[in-house]
Amino acid sequence: MIRQVLALAVAAATLVAPAASAAPAPPPAQTSEASHRITLITGDVVDYTERSDGRKVAQIHAAPRDGEQPVFHTMTTAKGLHVYPSDAIGAVTSGTVERTLFNVTELVRTGQSDDRTTTVPVLMTGGFSASAHTRINSLNASGIHVEKAKAQEFWRSLDMSAKSGVRLKYDRPIRITLDQTTKQVGAPAAWAQGLNGTGVTVAVVDTGIDPNHPDVAGKITAAENFSDEPDVVDRHGHGTHVASTIAGTGAGSAGKYKGVAPEAKLVIAKVFNGAGEADTSQVMAGIDWAARSGAKIVNLSLGGDVTDGSDDLSAQVDRLSAETGVLFVVAAGNNGPAGRSITSPGAAAAALTVGAVDRQNKLAQFSSTGPRIGDAHVKPEINAPGVGVVAARAADTSMGAPVSDLYTASSGTSMATPHVAGAAALLVQQHPDWPAQTLKNALVTSAADVGLPWYEQGAGRLDVAKAVTQKATATAAVSFERYTRGTGGVLTRELSYTNDSDAPLTLDLVATMKGWDGKPTTAFKLSTANLTLPARAKATATLTLDPEAGPAGVYGGTVTATGTGTALRTPVSVYEAPQTFPVSVHVRDTAGKAPAPAFGQLIDDSNGGDDVNDPFDDTVSYVFDVVNGEGLANVPSGRYSAVSWATENTAGVRRWSALAAPELTVSGAHDVALDAQRTVPIEVVPPGPAEQRDRTVTMRRVLPAEGGRTPLIIETAAALGSASWEIRATPSAAAKKGAISLQDNVTLQTATVTLSAAGKTVHTDGDVGTLSAKWPGDLTDGFKVVKIRPDTPANMVKAANTAATAAAQEGKKALVSYVDQPNALPLTGLASTALPSLSVGNADGEFLARQTALKLSVKPAPESVFNLSYLDGNGIPAAHRTTVDPAQLVLRKTAYHADKPGLTVQKTWYPFPTGLWQTQILRGTTFTPPAAWNEYVGPGDDRIVWKRHVTLSGTDAKGQRAAMTMFQENVFRTGAAAAVERWFAGPMHSTALALQADHPARYPAAGDAWRQLCSNCRAGDTFVPALQWTDGTPGHYTNPYQNSKFFTTTKVRLFQGNQEIPQNHEPLAFYPTFTMAPNPATYRLEAVETHAPGAVAGAINPVLFTLAPRTETTWTFQSQRSLNPPPRGYSCHAQATSCQFQPLIQLRHDLPLDLKNSAPANKPFGYHVHATGGAPVTVVKVQWSADGVTWRQAAVQPAGDRWQVTIDQPTGDVWLRTEARDGAGNTVAQTVQKAFRTYSGG
Repeated sequence: MIRQVLALAVAAATLVAPAASAAPAPPPAQTSEASHRITLITGDVVDYTERSDGRKVAQIHAAPRDGEQPVFHTMTTAKGLHVYPSDAIGAVTSGTVERTLFNVTELVRTGQSDDRTTTVPVLMTGGFSASAHTRINSLNASGIHVEKAKAQEFWRSLDMSAKSGVRLKYDRPIRITLDQTTKQVGAPAAWAQGLNGTGVTVAVVDTGIDPNHPDVAGKITAAENFSDEPDVVDRHGHGTHVASTIAGTGAGSAGKYKGVAPEAKLVIAKVFNGAGEADTSQVMAGIDWAARSGAKIVNLSLGGDVTDGSDDLSAQVDRLSAETGVLFVVAAGNNGPAGRSITSPGAAAAALTVGAVDRQNKLAQFSSTGPRIGDAHVKPEINAPGVGVVAARAADTSMGAPVSDLYTASSGTSMATPHVAGAAALLVQQHPDWPAQTLKNALVTSAADVGLPWYEQGAGRLDVAKAVTQKATATAAVSFERYTRGTGGVLTRELSYTNDSDAPLTLDLVATMKGWDGKPTTAFKLSTANLTLPARAKATATLTLDPEAGPAGVYGGTVTATGTGTALRTPVSVYEAPQTFPVSVHVRDTAGKAPAPAFGQLIDDSNGGDDVNDPFDDTVSYVFDVVNGEGLANVPSGRYSAVSWATENTAGVRRWSALAAPELTVSGAHDVALDAQRTVPIEVVPPGPAEQRDRTVTMRRVLPAEGGRTPLIIETAAALGSASWEIRATPSAAAKKGAISLQDNVTLQTATVTLSAAGKTVHTDGDVGTLSAKWPGDLTDGFKVVKIRPDTPANMVKAANTAATAAAQEGKKALVSYVDQPNALPLTGLASTALPSLSVGNADGEFLARQTALKLSVKPAPESVFNLSYLDGNGIPAAHRTTVDPAQLVLRKTAYHADKPGLTVQKTWYPFPTGLWQTQILRGTTFTPPAAWNEYVGPGDDRIVWKRHVTLSGTDAKGQRAAMTMFQENVFRTGAAAAVERWFAGPMHSTALALQADHPARYPAAGDAWRQLCSNCRAGDTFVPALQWTDGTPGHYTNPYQNSKFFTTTKVRLFQGNQEIPQNHEPLAFYPTFTMAPNPATYRLEAVETHAPGAVAGAINPVLFTLAPRTETTWTFQSQRSLNPPPRGYSCHAQATSCQFQPLIQLRHDLPLDLKNSAPANKPFGYHVHATGGAPVTVVKVQWSADGVTWRQAAVQPAGDRWQVTIDQPTGDVWLRTEARDGAGNTVAQTVQKAFRTYSGG
């Protein structure tokens, strides 16, 4: 049921049959990627890419602040990537803000990316908000949709102090989780006794109701709307289907599809909108109202995340059950077939939780199973039919598989749950004085055993006939909960049996119990094998458990009680958890003091347990808060590694220390010292005056794959951006198992800002990028030098920014600030808006304050940029000072082109250490194109794969963002020849990506993780056209199909002769495919490429580009099947075992354009055409036009492996028409509209 869209899981309950026989393993698939932009509650933005192999890449953009810019602390845990700005960590460690609001992986998974929603959903407890969309009065809580554009403003407005009592949580999205199914559960037998729900009201919390449907018309006694729609009308269909399964009369089907309790009344709480979407707060408000509406039963066919029952929804169900006496009947969830997958609020102990079976009483593949995580509480307690259930279809909806205008078939635990709610209504009619627990007891213990384990069926499948006729009930379920080994003593639970008949009843009791490993256990003992209950009486039996009798783990089964005409089933469970020990972690900074609040992890060096009897023995890391220098984790005995960090940030110190204590043995209470006084400095010394543009330092604990488990990589990092911090780390010997690794990623540039006086150049800090863009040149007057009073870093930066504004109003031209404290550092993160604002250290500030003549020199761009990554693969040496050596780096002479002004380039060049990373984080560098300089990359290292992202972005007239990212992957080796790169050089065009010689897919060490999908490729009889877009540099590419943008820009058609071959029908396909004839044949492929309409992310569009708005290409080529394996470095479509490039001639125009993609007008213009195909190209013809109407021939000559083209005196926007033919008869004809423009006067 977990999906990225907030939709009905039941609408997609597709079952996949296993293969009939084993097949050869397919070749490794391409590692696909999906990119998202996420705005955090603090207003900071994360560009997040998740690969299909689970690895993650992120770029962080800090929201503007009026004080110091934060450091971003990131953690990779078993729950995903967390990104914490330093100014939010204290609120998280104090419990004021839930950490999930910073879990980027979880936010993406649950649909919070910026392209899907413009708000951050927050549940505020401890007070109401004036901007709340939903209030939960009984909890003093409210749901708020925080506008992402105003998130930083909202964050600053909060009172984070403990005394305020305000708490912020993630307002999680909740999902909405009858033909003759009533006969399957025995409802007709109850109807025959006159039991039909008369006088009983059931509340349904769902998508609303179609009040005019004949099956429910006149049955609704009350309704309330908590959704974001204007009324209670069901625009989805789920709520009407559920309600009619409970109480539908079947009037629209002559009684065929009537519900379990057809005379019951309904109360409707609409919480979901027509898309099946709701926040937790909306669902909680609806539940609160429904529980107090007068209904005795509340149906919750909905679910959130898998939980241990402590979440807000489950806690609410437990609380309201106790307060109101209502019976909550709740869906188990649609997360099957995975075990331990019960969702909220089905995880509530008080809930009657329902799983689903099909018509043959087999467990539905989608049905969530137990036990409840954390304590093995029995869940679900009961199953009911949930596959192909036919019930009422709301007007104008299409949920499920419609069988008529009035009815539709659907599947899910959502459909199973109302069967049980309807059965409960029959029991209320029969026994109006029964409390909720007795109703639950009767339904569960009368269930029919259908041969499933206790954690899949509970007691069994609902049996309404037995529930209303059997004159005895028993305790519904017995959960011994979580018992920690070593705490001593036997455990007991009472099983209560009630005889409601007028005659004595003798019951034979049998306990059948097994461990999770399937082995029987004798640890459970019943106090008696027989019970005799007088008429209308109760009796109890004691179930005793010796929790130390066998190995630790989960145990469960059923206690059956049988007698004349009676069979009662009580499911039982316990989690005997291994003994745990407190590990106290003492964190100190370099002064021996408690550092700022932080987080830490205690990592299981065994990479999770392998106890077959313990399904919960899979915890790989224990996250703890560090407050006042202390952290605590309770863990089983074993080997562990502890990691955390220490931050020191004052006027005179700006220091971040990565702390580790690897390979500790825990066999009892344990103390761990993570002491920054033992750390060593991590220094990178540039070859000359330089400015830091970005820096991220990551410490990793890497554990190998063992026992069928995947490798484990836990990471702690600081993303510093351009701020200069002293970095330190705990030195460590090489780990005996796996690795303890440190990676220091630094981007430096040759100095662009120089401040001097009296022949002395002083070190400055400031917003170098803004200075270079806004104020290039020399400045020799109009300076103001100011002292800043010592304070917190944030307040000192605020004071400097205030001083800059005042200086501008005074007519000054530049501000230089320094802190009035000996040895104070330059301030970092100044906002240069009104004038150049720089900061210097205290000594330099005192010196400059005495000078009368200062000079500020600002270059518009650096001469060189150094993209550096230094890796300690296993072990962190005690000496860690590295001097940048250009001889060890690889030179890329780089240009960043732009067709139009007002755009921004964001450059993030990620270095991935093979086998040693799970997540890679950068802040990146931002600048205004066009621009050009030398990019140095390295040092050369076969272990590191560089994936270089360059994003061109801008906004349209409405302020909507457009962006497109180009990539290239390389393994750089020391001594590699210098190369020229031109990012976004025109004309942009589609291509089948050709891997360069240094592509990582060509390196054995990098393995298959960097394969690219073979396009212009045939696998069997399936043809895949060109999928990538590229610019003027071979190897640069973007994959619009991975962001579902292929069809936005490209239309392709395939012909055999004059017969068009239709695209294969794959509604969810990211790119087109075609089926070719099995025999050799000649084909024609036609492609039209255009700019996407408007501002989009992930595809070429007019906000970013003015040239090449349309390209038309026609190929003819010969094709036949191939049994060859995929080309090296590529994977085949659908993981086919063989595929081959097809002989389509690929054209690349190598145009010597300037940085604006222009050339001089009225002068001969020469360039090269590269034409490659299946056979040597023998003919190339080129024409050009200034208007697309009148065409002129260009001179074309072969020039080695390319063709020299000369255009005589072009003017205006130049169109290009190119034709080519190879020796095998394959051809191509291509027209590029406005391929480049010309300019006069230069």
